Amino acid sequence: MANSKLPAAGASQAQHFPQIFPQLPILGSDRAIWTGISLEYHRQPPFETSEYAIGSHMIAINLGQSFQMERKIDRRWETSQVLPGAIGLCPFNLSHELRWHSEMNLLSLNLEHEFLVRSALELFNTEQVELLCPMGFQDPLIQQIGLALKAEAQSNGGGSRLYAETMANALAVHLLRHYSTQGDRKLDGKWAMCPHKLRWVKNYINDYLERQFSLEELAGIAQLSPYHFSRAFKQSVGISPHQYVIQQRVERAKQLLLQGKMSLSEIAIACGFSHQSHLTRHFKRLTGVTPKTLLKS
Repeated sequence: MANSKLPAAGASQAQHFPQIFPQLPILGSDRAIWTGISLEYHRQPPFETSEYAIGSHMIAINLGQSFQMERKIDRRWETSQVLPGAIGLCPFNLSHELRWHSEMNLLSLNLEHEFLVRSALELFNTEQVELLCPMGFQDPLIQQIGLALKAEAQSNGGGSRLYAETMANALAVHLLRHYSTQGDRKLDGKWAMCPHKLRWVKNYINDYLERQFSLEELAGIAQLSPYHFSRAFKQSVGISPHQYVIQQRVERAKQLLLQGKMSLSEIAIACGFSHQSHLTRHFKRLTGVTPKTLLKS
């Protein structure tokens, strides 16, 4: 096994690990304008790192075969058999070392500490956040969020900012409730949004459908935190903010198609889709037909 004697990573390396892992990531969320979270997909040969810490909370998901991972924290080594789909948590600024003895296919979600703190303030009314650091456990929700974000990062348009931030918010809340020293405290169940604030948000979305919305931006319109906004919007509308935006973009595209004054590519950009195929995919998913089929009918 190769042995790394490289320096520890600081906060500036929260998204990338070129000085820690021997090979660069296969995939990253660099092209996407995501707030609070970044993503990398690694395929790394057997390796042993030197001691390092990163300036974000890292959630690692094994997307490959089972392998053995050894981790050293506080001068103590722990060994875990990492099964397919298994997850490991590494809180920010935690100094540790890693070594593994076979190829590792790892999806890394890097959650900013400030983002987690904001969620903790909403959930528990405290800025004192401490995540646990289990390794090799299974959690279907974390795995689902990771795969959804990976698919977004792989999309031609670099992925939806609103969708990614919604996923980051859900991940932060899940980690705080189930993998933090705060534990699973009871949360306020009154989530419905008052009608006038909901109307503000809907009008804003429809006025600026061509834009790439952020979760924080829409929450600001409703005068709510991103966490409360996501819950309140879904409680009131029945779907997430991201799903609603896509739904409205498809409806606007349908109207423009029937007017017959713009090309399909022009309609896609005017409605906020990154390109024509992006529009076609969501159009068919929501209406059951492609835009061209609609025009022929």
